[in-house]
Amino acid sequence: MILALRVLLPFSLAYLIAYLLRVVNAVAGDPLRMELGLSTSELGLLTSLYFLGFALFQLPFGILMDRYGPRRVEAILLLLAALGCVIFAVATDFAELLFGRIMMGIGAAMCLMAPFTAYRRWFSPERVPLVVGIHMSFGAIGASLGGGPTEWLLGITGWRAMFGLLAGLVVVVSAMIFFVVPRRNDPVGTVPMKTLAIEVGAILKSPAMWRIAPLSATSQAGMLAIVSLWTGPWLREAAGHDSATAAMWLSITSIGLLIGYLGFGFITGRAERSGHAVHVFVAGSFAFALVELLIIVLPPQTATPLWILYTITGSAGVLSYGIATQSFPNAMAGRVNTTVNFIVFFFAFLVQWGFGIVLDFFPNGAGGATRAGYQVALSILLVLQLLAIVPLLVVRNVRTPDWSVR
Repeated sequence: MILALRVLLPFSLAYLIAYLLRVVNAVAGDPLRMELGLSTSELGLLTSLYFLGFALFQLPFGILMDRYGPRRVEAILLLLAALGCVIFAVATDFAELLFGRIMMGIGAAMCLMAPFTAYRRWFSPERVPLVVGIHMSFGAIGASLGGGPTEWLLGITGWRAMFGLLAGLVVVVSAMIFFVVPRRNDPVGTVPMKTLAIEVGAILKSPAMWRIAPLSATSQAGMLAIVSLWTGPWLREAAGHDSATAAMWLSITSIGLLIGYLGFGFITGRAERSGHAVHVFVAGSFAFALVELLIIVLPPQTATPLWILYTITGSAGVLSYGIATQSFPNAMAGRVNTTVNFIVFFFAFLVQWGFGIVLDFFPNGAGGATRAGYQVALSILLVLQLLAIVPLLVVRNVRTPDWSVR
């Protein structure tokens, strides 16, 4: 048990802070926008750069992780995230904010994939889904801290001091991963980096990857991009809640993440053993789309509690990682997971930025957007999600190729 905690706890705490950094602008965005005079689309671009930094380095960091191990790679990268927080905290113009934000994303790039890879090496296959569910629930806690607690802390410290505090926490967690996580399961092989890179190219060309990637990207990016930034403005501008009430609902909504991640972590183990993981993923994605449709068409005050269901059903996207890795050898797990993550978070960057661009066409006269703008933006996303389900419905079986490229 102690050994399991030495692996699970440091990685989970890192994911908690990474998730908090991801969603913090849903509350801190208003003070930022007012102090620096940002438009809605600029706030969307600024926040979405976290996803861009996260996405762009998935593939190279995935290669490094399979070569040097998740413990060393994540511990070092977190120091870059801490540096990004410091740059953000002292920024005096939009360009400096952009640089600090993308550094946060680069530094947090392995906070999901490094643990996924480590858990496969440390825990038996039947325990991995539950361990992953527990790990993901720490992200839900981070999301919860990004609501009411962040609103409270902002009132005391302001957004600059808050990001300075986050930088210090990131450094502490980096040290925990490097010194507390045991070293004995670190890779000891000497596979050439060129070979690892060639295999990444093979993964990207694989039909098995592109059968699952579109739905993985649209469902997860839909939840990640919206909940981490645009749910807060929707609560304030479309539903008419004040800032404190909106922050409270953001914290409550994160309970959905906790339920969803733990629930799907439990379901995944059973589904994979019975061969029904794809069916559960598709069913969860349809449920997610239905909740999104209800948020679009129902009166905002009525739809507000539905954001809890939005995060519960949106958590089904975590199933896609296990489904994707089933078609590849265990030695390639780090690169398979980071390839999926690259696609997911690059799309999340586009969605979060694009959402703000759409909202700019529907100004409310107070620096925000009207309800109609949110309806249009969510409708575009809904259509993309439904189209992405088609490959999983049409393509039943994908031939597993010979991966002996070494």
